[in-house]
Amino acid sequence: MKKKIISLVVTAFLCLTSLVPAFADELGANTVAGKLEQAETFLYGAVQTGSLVSRVDKMETDVVGQKTSGSVMSRVERMYNRLEGAPNNGQMSVAALMNVIEWQFSDRMSSEGATTRVGNLENQIFGTEYTNDSVVSRVNRLTKAAFPSGSLTPSNVVLPKDSLIKIRFMQDISSKENQAGDSVDFVVDENVYVGETLVLPKGAKGVGKIKKIVQPRIFGRDARIDLAFNHVLTVSGEAVPVTMGELAKQQAKTAAGAAGASIGGMVLFGPVGIVGGAFVKGSSVTIPAGSNTYVQVTDDTSVNGVILAGNTASGQQLGEAAGESTVKVAQPAVIPNKEAAADKTENGTAPDPALKDMEPAGPALDEADLDDKAAAALAKDAEKADAETEAALAEDEKKDAAKAPAKAKAKKEEAPLLDEDDGSAYEVPSNL
Repeated sequence: MKKKIISLVVTAFLCLTSLVPAFADELGANTVAGKLEQAETFLYGAVQTGSLVSRVDKMETDVVGQKTSGSVMSRVERMYNRLEGAPNNGQMSVAALMNVIEWQFSDRMSSEGATTRVGNLENQIFGTEYTNDSVVSRVNRLTKAAFPSGSLTPSNVVLPKDSLIKIRFMQDISSKENQAGDSVDFVVDENVYVGETLVLPKGAKGVGKIKKIVQPRIFGRDARIDLAFNHVLTVSGEAVPVTMGELAKQQAKTAAGAAGASIGGMVLFGPVGIVGGAFVKGSSVTIPAGSNTYVQVTDDTSVNGVILAGNTASGQQLGEAAGESTVKVAQPAVIPNKEAAADKTENGTAPDPALKDMEPAGPALDEADLDDKAAAALAKDAEKADAETEAALAEDEKKDAAKAPAKAKAKKEEAPLLDEDDGSAYEVPSNL
């Protein structure tokens, strides 16, 4: 009897210990320690060392300029919400503000720690870093420089299922150099709006990986690269699940026309000369940096976006109801004059307004249309690009026509294939 009891106890203990890691992974992000680590990673780029209390003290001092009162749990919760969550009073988080500022000044959201990102932007805009000021004060200064005379308003909307998102690959992906499991570096390549709400800014990061690489095989069959797209990050840092569905494939094929290249069941397109190098001699395959394709939203997804008063930045305009999708064509947003922004903020060392309720003052927006000379220059460049594209397409068609008889003969004489293709290149990649 004793042996049976001991055996049951040991079995129960083993079952419980096997479940602990799963519970820890699921609940870790919702604990005090988990939220503190997430906030530290966002702010500094890495989890910090020391006691829990000392870490909270340092974070509060860095973010708002002084320590606050209350329990450790409540202080961590406030810091987490202020940095990445949902701040009180309908204000935007520091993460959302950083993303929209970087969107205004560049084509990509950085993944470095917020303190590094703030310093880089300050050097770019003001020529100096305000390291003695709190993070919230520095972000307020940057926000006013980016949007001088308007407002940013948070807005919750639904990004409809099957919404198409144009993406751009940021690095070459090669069947020679890469392997299954490698991450895929891509970004959103066109602003996506739901109504007036900016949801996916151009340059927003995408997350995916290489699902499979098949090396060149007998009888001249080229290598193959299969990709799995996981999600893209919104302006507020939320993950929107995406996939390479049939709608995305068709949209990419339509956009590419005769200049596209098919790799791993998807169609690539991009500037003249980019996709032409998709297939490298020697039966290797490369997806070139700078090439484009489309992905589509997996499900209706509730996200937090931002309304920019007076915004005229062009992008894809989606209706708020699922299935409604139109393209809005407008003038690009104008980046404010760097010197003027510096003049307005060089003496901006007043007491941090966030110390009262840990919320930033409302930023502003004022954008002008392009002048006639700039518009004419853009039109001229567009005409030149169109002419180059048409010439390249005509040359490709001429070459294809010349090769057609030889290809037909080769196909007729082709020997039976000895190895089997599992067909996975034509399957829709599943989410991670």
